[in-house]
Amino acid sequence: MNTYEILSRETVLRAHAFDVVKLGFRLPDGRERAYDLVDHANAVTLLPVNAAGEALLVTQYRIGAESLLLELPAGVMDPGEQPLESARRELREETGMDSAELLALGGFFMVAGYSNEYMHAFLALGLREAPLDQDEDEFLTLTRMPLVELYQRAWAGEIKDGKTIVTLMLALPELSRRFPELWESFRQLLGL
Repeated sequence: MNTYEILSRETVLRAHAFDVVKLGFRLPDGRERAYDLVDHANAVTLLPVNAAGEALLVTQYRIGAESLLLELPAGVMDPGEQPLESARRELREETGMDSAELLALGGFFMVAGYSNEYMHAFLALGLREAPLDQDEDEFLTLTRMPLVELYQRAWAGEIKDGKTIVTLMLALPELSRRFPELWESFRQLLGL
């Protein structure tokens, strides 16, 4: 049986947020090829929803986009941290809130074609104030937005952050159970 096989690994760059690793790789037909992999720590992202049905989002400058992006709170997991611990810490750091109920929504690879970063997604409900200091290089603006408006903006292509879009889609089944009136609004928006 022909399989994929990693033959070698060599770190060629150590950067602040990631490393670049040169992989020697065997393809299923037996040929060998070198690939570059961005070796990045796993991360978390959260959809925090308050009692008024508003999502808490952050706006921050993203160097890859060369602009400010509106996105869900997120961050890299610290070494040894479990996804739930990381989610709670990031929620407190980026929004100043903690959650009585953090529900795991699933996860996804950010850009599996060249990176191994895996993102764990959560829905945060039962919010209460519990701030932690933000990271020293984060300059975030907090925004509260009704969920219906957030989904409208996502479906209109106004949300450009991939992890936000994916997490919004992963949250739909749970949101439809928890907020039936919201689901009815979505159905009307989509013409279902």
